[in-house]
Amino acid sequence: MDRKAHINGISILMGSGLLICLLPYIAKGQSLQTQPTSNRSSQSNPVPLAHLYWHFLIYQNHLDASAVKEEAQGRDGIWLRNHHQVSLGFSDSDYAVIRTSSKRLTAEVETLDAQAAAIRAAGPTASSSAQLKALAAQREEFINAEITYLKQTLSPDKIQAFETYIKQFFSPKKIVIQPSPSIAQPAPATVQP
Repeated sequence: MDRKAHINGISILMGSGLLICLLPYIAKGQSLQTQPTSNRSSQSNPVPLAHLYWHFLIYQNHLDASAVKEEAQGRDGIWLRNHHQVSLGFSDSDYAVIRTSSKRLTAEVETLDAQAAAIRAAGPTASSSAQLKALAAQREEFINAEITYLKQTLSPDKIQAFETYIKQFFSPKKIVIQPSPSIAQPAPATVQP
């Protein structure tokens, strides 16, 4: 796969990642509308910073895994692995902290997603909604634990640079959630927020 095709694939993946982040709102019967910059009101509801951390860390783990696959086929994977590190200007040791966090969070979220899928596959029960809410709360705890780890491990300047970067990378526009007249559909087979 040449570099241009891979970048296009990554762009599609990123769009899908943001869509996955927003699917719970859609599942609750809400619609998404972007507001022009000049018309932003007090109703704007940007994606929470914790969820930007979550999606960035999951994405970095994906890039690392893709780099390994490329290298296993004799191709250059370094540019995939180090893309964000270079953009941030982080040293190998600074970014190793982010890689460690991304691996850990990905494994934890995949475990929760598998548990949620099993609960949904069993069909609705009196306790299934509470179980799914508990898994979502546990996911938020895992995300917050990784944020705490990064903030304790990286310098305040690195954290500020990282947060600015992920805000620009994942949220170029504010997204406003507005009620939709449609009937709510069941949520996707991932852990809901």
